[in-house]
Formats: sequence, structure tokens, C-alpha cells
Amino acid sequence: MELKLQTCDIHACEAMCCHDGVYLEPEDEAALRAIVASEPALRAKLPEVFVVEGHWNGEHLGRKTATRPHEYRNPAFPAHFPRTRCVFADDAGFCELEKLARGRGEHPWKYKPFTCWMFPLEEDAGQAVPPPAKAEDDPYQAPGYPGYATVVPCGKHDPQGRPWKQALERELQYFSHRRSKSED
Repeated sequence: MELKLQTCDIHACEAMCCHDGVYLEPEDEAALRAIVASEPALRAKLPEVFVVEGHWNGEHLGRKTATRPHEYRNPAFPAHFPRTRCVFADDAGFCELEKLARGRGEHPWKYKPFTCWMFPLEEDAGQAVPPPAKAEDDPYQAPGYPGYATVVPCGKHDPQGRPWKQALERELQYFSHRRSKSED
């Protein structure tokens, strides 16, 4: 089966992919701390603790952005997701880091953690790979938790969608650009 996806529509899904914050690589956490420290207006929108230890399914997975309570209106919001949202998201679900970059005339994903702008893609051995085509292949399944990427609109297979490489063309281009830049 060819994986077909819909392009992200934050107005429709309310940024449900941001419900649990995002796990951070050490360089992402350092970059977040630096931009927050240098931008008082951004810092004012955040709680004092904006990076926390993250756990899933009883396992420590590392550092991640904190979350705050959020009541989603979307009737398709997965019942197994907590009603929270990343502290970097505004009330509509737009990322404050992306808004900052846009306001400065920079690439919109410049300040966003890697996992944020890559979603629903993942990286494997230096290559961008699509989310699983079938829900049963979603690696984030556990009793009472039927998945993550395969349950959000931009990550689950949709026969009416576009082939995944087309739907995620911007992410693939930015990944390729950043990868080639890091090899220089």
C-alpha cells in the first residue's frame, strides 16, 4: 500500500501532534534555552520550567518541552491523548518559535526542535522515513494507547491524500538542506 497523507491543517486539528510537547536532543534543549534567554517577549509567554523529564508507558524517554492543560474542541481528538499542549504553542496551536522566526524574516523552522518540524517523518540512519502506513505498525502503541503518528491527521494514511513524499515535500527539502549544511 502506498502511504498517502494529508498536509497539516492546524486549524482543523488544533495542533494535536503537540499534545505532549516534544522530546529534545541535547542540542535542541541548548538552542531552546538560548533563544528563550535572548527573547524576553518569548520568555514572558512560558512557565518558569519549560523543559522537563519525559516519560511514556512507564519508561523515561529523556528531556522534553513542558505542557499545559488545553481543552481541544476537535471531536476527532484521540481519546488516549492527554488534554495538554506544548508550552511553546499559543491558544490556536501555532508555535511561538515559528512565529518568532517568521517575524524575523528567517526560515519558519529555524528555532523549532528537530522532531517538531520533521513530524510525522522520523530519521533512521541519516535518512528521513515516513510514518508507518498501517496503524498496527505504529511504534507508539501500548495497552490503552493505540498509537501516535498514525492517529493524527497528518500522519495517518488517507486514501484521499497525496503520496507521502509530496505531502511532506517541505519537510523533506528542509531535512536535506540541513543535512547537507551539517556535512559542510
